[in-house]
Amino acid sequence: MQINIVKVHGILWSGEADSVTAPGAEGELTILPHHVPLVTALNHGRLVVKKDNKEVFTHDVDGGVLEVTGKSVTMLL
Repeated sequence: MQINIVKVHGILWSGEADSVTAPGAEGELTILPHHVPLVTALNHGRLVVKKDNKEVFTHDVDGGVLEVTGKSVTMLL
């Protein structure tokens, strides 16, 4: 699935991945391919993007918004 992580100054990371784990408003959540559409606030915590069971990107976040639509996940930090 396509993952896009965006900050005010531009794209922080963009690419294909198998999963993304983020600190959601109600607790940690992991998004896998074919996840139902979702919009949630992000809390303080660690964001982890994995491909082939390997971490390809990690980032500490302090809030933001996560949106899942179809085949993509977009995070605005």
